[in-house]
Amino acid sequence: MSFLKKIKELLSDTRPPQPDDLVRLKTYPNMEVAAIDKGCLEANGIPAMLENTGENYTPQIKTGVGLVVFYRDYHQARQLLGLN
Repeated sequence: MSFLKKIKELLSDTRPPQPDDLVRLKTYPNMEVAAIDKGCLEANGIPAMLENTGENYTPQIKTGVGLVVFYRDYHQARQLLGLN
């Protein structure tokens, strides 16, 4: 395999998600709203984490707070939160 082809392969994420991969379920404007949905998921047995990207921004680039779950729980989490 050529070096260029190997680099292109490494830079492209074309592999299917694995059950233990973390995926962002939704992005929220603030921590409080995200924490409510996180609590709902955890109350139903789905581990969830928050990506606190809202505090690390400039006024021009506001990213919000991400709700992250394992890929194996992704579809069930979407149903619980009514995101389907």
